[in-house]
Amino acid sequence: MIYPFRKIVFDCKNATLRSIKKAEGRISFIESIKLSYHLFYCEPCRRFIRQWQLLDKKGASQRTPHSSSPPFLLPDQVKERIQQEIDKSVS
Repeated sequence: MIYPFRKIVFDCKNATLRSIKKAEGRISFIESIKLSYHLFYCEPCRRFIRQWQLLDKKGASQRTPHSSSPPFLLPDQVKERIQQEIDKSVS
């Protein structure tokens, strides 16, 4: 990705990390501005964020009460339902 001010704004790796932190409400105002600037120029990062949000949304609907304790394994039925939801969203 080549764009002006590259030493001031985030690279793709940092932008995707900051986008996840932003969804959790944990970035500063300056980080938010830098992220917005990066996303203005970077279609792959915008696509990543859309896909991540889709997966997070689908995963949230499949969470069970026991998923908060180790070993964090999903039952096969839940995995199949998540895959079906993803397939529906893609087509």
